[in-house]
Amino acid sequence: MKPGVINIRATNRSCQGCRTCEAVCSVSHYDAVNPNATGIRVKEETEPGKFRITVCLQCHEMYCANACPRKNISRNSFSGAVEVGDDCVGCGACAGACEIGAISLADMGEGKKAVKCDLCGGLPECPAACPRNCLAW
Repeated sequence: MKPGVINIRATNRSCQGCRTCEAVCSVSHYDAVNPNATGIRVKEETEPGKFRITVCLQCHEMYCANACPRKNISRNSFSGAVEVGDDCVGCGACAGACEIGAISLADMGEGKKAVKCDLCGGLPECPAACPRNCLAW
């Protein structure tokens, strides 16, 4: 992570799997609850009742950006978030390059597009929405 760049920190042991964070993310970005179009993911582990939260760490190295053949991923100069631009063609190169699996491809009605946490432009909404306080920034 780049010094001075915010990111979402997740406490998995407190997560009860309600997926409120996913809903808030998809509604704030796409005006609909869509579990496939969210920058944060909650997945149940093999042990029942245990959940893992995956969200972009806003890496300093930006492996996703380096993998994008269209150079469509860049760092926002205001928030420091690594963001996918509007010209995404959904090739999946960025998702394949992400070491933690924080980028997914979602069908946005006009074909697949890369979806990842963009820190809501600088004021992340998911931490305030989490009923268990699993998320912070």
